[in-house]
Amino acid sequence: MVLQLYYTISIQSLQSEYDSIGREQTKTATELAYAEVISYNKKNLERELQNESRQQNRQQSRTKRREEEI
Repeated sequence: MVLQLYYTISIQSLQSEYDSIGREQTKTATELAYAEVISYNKKNLERELQNESRQQNRQQSRTKRREEEI
């Protein structure tokens, strides 16, 4: 009976520790996903800003050529 009680308490302790580790792993996975999304968004923003800059430069070049033609 005492041994069974000891094993029950040990199992409960291990289960609690296992649950804690599972929560910690879930938190870590979530934080990694956030970091991945932030990294993607940063790269995407940089790409969009470069595209806008190129578009403005092309528009300025076209305008300048048209003025020179006139």
